[in-house]
Amino acid sequence: MRRVSFLALLALFLLVGACTRKAPPIAADYPLTKITDRVYVVYGPYELPNKNNQGFMNNPGFVLTHKGVVVIDPGSSVQVGEMLLKKIATVTSDPVVAVFDTHIHGDHWLGNDAIKRAYPKVVIYAHPKMIEKTAVEGPNWIASMNQLTDGATKGTKAVAPDLGIENDETLALGGLHFHAYHTGTAHTDGDLMIEVVEEKVMFLGDNVITEQVRRMDDGDFLGNVAACNVALKTGARYFIPGHGKAGGPEVVMAFRDFLQTLYGSVKKYSAKGMNDFEMKDKVIADLKPYQKWAMFDSAIGKMISLAYLQNEQASF
Repeated sequence: MRRVSFLALLALFLLVGACTRKAPPIAADYPLTKITDRVYVVYGPYELPNKNNQGFMNNPGFVLTHKGVVVIDPGSSVQVGEMLLKKIATVTSDPVVAVFDTHIHGDHWLGNDAIKRAYPKVVIYAHPKMIEKTAVEGPNWIASMNQLTDGATKGTKAVAPDLGIENDETLALGGLHFHAYHTGTAHTDGDLMIEVVEEKVMFLGDNVITEQVRRMDDGDFLGNVAACNVALKTGARYFIPGHGKAGGPEVVMAFRDFLQTLYGSVKKYSAKGMNDFEMKDKVIADLKPYQKWAMFDSAIGKMISLAYLQNEQASF
């Protein structure tokens, strides 16, 4: 009996260990892109989370200051966060002193886990509306990422931001100024855009996505257009989207124009008494310049339905 009990306990121990064991590091070598002398980004693939990309999909970035490194959106898992730390180590041996999370979607902030493990004193900033949601949304995102990647993000913990930062606040960090913009509900209700003033760089979060069609479930079309216009009025020269390649103002204008065209087309056909499923082909025809964007075919139907609902709500 004692032998049976021992074997049972051993089996249970091994099972628990297998369930809690951290998944392997990111296998692919994603290159580091230099935007300015102090600003870098790692471009995520144009895909949804899956087993092959191990959940990596956003654009983690970092900024070199005189007192350490500032990270923006460290990614979707502890594995992505560790990959980012390795990239940072190829440029500097300075510690990470601060992190900005741009919004609640877990592909952008679950990498906080890796940063906190490596640098326990790091301060993580986000908009208060994002911080309010992390207790509920964090576990949901961890479960979703694990399911979508067949366990490739296993071992990640939801590490919430430490401090809230509001619209028009500026933090002085290591000789640089990080100006926060929150324009209301855009991609979500807790979006931050971060301008690195001296570098003329704007981190946009998912308020702008380059040549891709992604989710707007938590967002507002007109609010997102407004956020794009705010970004364009800053002194920034370089714009880093949440997904897709960085560039100049044209990056922001392209996504803004896509949203405006989509919403305007839906509004036009709605005024003619058409339902969302009835207008779909006509709206897609109006979106011809954007039909080659990544995930257009799979995402555009839902985008049309969301725009239709928001247009209906605006009419009341």
